[in-house]
Amino acid sequence: MRKLASTLAVLAAAAALAVPVVAQAQTKIVIGIPTSPPNIVHMPPIVALELGLYKKAGLDVEIVSLGDGTKVFRALLAGNIDFGLTPGAPTIIGISNGATVKALTSNLPKFEASMVVRDNIKTLADLKGKRIGIQEPHGFADILSRSVLRAAKIDPKDVSFVSIASEDVPALVANQVDTAILHVEQETFAKSKVPSLHAIARMWELQPKTLYTFLSTTAKMIKDKPQIVQAVVEANIEATRIMYTDRAKIIPILVKRTGYPEKVLADSFDYLVKECIWDANSGLSPERVNFTAALMTKVGNIKPGKTPKYEDVVDTSFAKKAIEKLGEWKGPVCPTAAF
Repeated sequence: MRKLASTLAVLAAAAALAVPVVAQAQTKIVIGIPTSPPNIVHMPPIVALELGLYKKAGLDVEIVSLGDGTKVFRALLAGNIDFGLTPGAPTIIGISNGATVKALTSNLPKFEASMVVRDNIKTLADLKGKRIGIQEPHGFADILSRSVLRAAKIDPKDVSFVSIASEDVPALVANQVDTAILHVEQETFAKSKVPSLHAIARMWELQPKTLYTFLSTTAKMIKDKPQIVQAVVEANIEATRIMYTDRAKIIPILVKRTGYPEKVLADSFDYLVKECIWDANSGLSPERVNFTAALMTKVGNIKPGKTPKYEDVVDTSFAKKAIEKLGEWKGPVCPTAAF
């Protein structure tokens, strides 16, 4: 009997060796981001991908760049992507109009963009009569430039709006415009060409309560695939924390993904860390969400009586569970409440 058992054990072991090992199938998902190449501020999902955080959670993630945040939001609504970095204001406006989308985190809560100007502009008042660089009317640069003009109490009729190509830096460097709305690494790169260029307004200081970007998904995804939603949220929060704690891992990813010189990226990244641009918990501050919703109502983008409540906009359950697992962030804490 012992001999039979031994023989069976040997046969079983041999059979196991004869069967090829099948890798665990990974779930394919698509995450949309606004810009190509990506700006540093939008890097948490890319860091999560590059460092294998999604793969560790059993996800095969593709990240697609869609040009701007509004296009990401539309792609999410159309079902062309599973998750997206969607702009705060358009997301809240969409929800007010019945869009079945939920914000899961806001690891990019601060409005990371600046108006960078030539040396003939010393103060906001000096913007009067100048050439304001934008891509298109009602686009990102146009809206933010008009915000700066409002702060300066300058009538838009008293400036010249100049449409430039999607890449702002060359037009500013070539003196085709006097201003451009730039992300920090674009500003740093432009100043490497023309050192006298400087930021006249930081949007995160000019609009300190306005919410910049959500990580969003659809109500259907939350209902049908909550485990995937949980895994994506955890990976993004963990990636954001690594951006604060392991610079040596991050700089090579920035070089690989953006195409800017390493010194430009390193200097820009260090500045963004110093400014605490990312929130390494959830970033879902009720104050910031509610302020942005109220502002959109005030300026007429949301109809009276249709202003969504905080709980209409966000689903905090996944971020809370992720923070319970990962622990409350003890590093640089941005001046926004987690929930």
